[in-house]
Amino acid sequence: MNWGTQVSTIIGAVLGIGATLLVDRARHRREQTNRVQDVRRDLYTRYLTALTDSSSALRLIILKENDPAVRYQAALDAFRDSSVLTRRYEINLQAPPAVKEKSDRAYRLLRQWRDLLDAKPDLSLTSAEYIEALDQFHEARKDLQVVMRASLSDANGLVP
Repeated sequence: MNWGTQVSTIIGAVLGIGATLLVDRARHRREQTNRVQDVRRDLYTRYLTALTDSSSALRLIILKENDPAVRYQAALDAFRDSSVLTRRYEINLQAPPAVKEKSDRAYRLLRQWRDLLDAKPDLSLTSAEYIEALDQFHEARKDLQVVMRASLSDANGLVP
């Protein structure tokens, strides 16, 4: 019996099995990364949509409502109906720390903007407080989108 042939066969089998395992592991990691990124993309889109829905509703309320009590209650209702708080909780559970930090800032600024309707009953679209609050919110949302994009393009794609 030729031992050289048998050793070569065993070495070839081990190398073949090892190569197959490495390829399967790489494929699994790639698929896992893609799944995480898909979940994040959906989560980020829903959160940004909730922020936009809420901010648009606030603008409409300022345009339509004159009674301060009705105006603030409508703002509270719109804020709740946009599900922005629920989406924020989802971000806090699933997103990386940089995204959590920026999402919290955008949420806090949106909430402060909403509360201006109670603090400033005569708030209008041209008032300095409104413009400042709107600018701060838009800047925070833009910063949030930057870190969200970075999170999605991260090669690892996994939450630490």
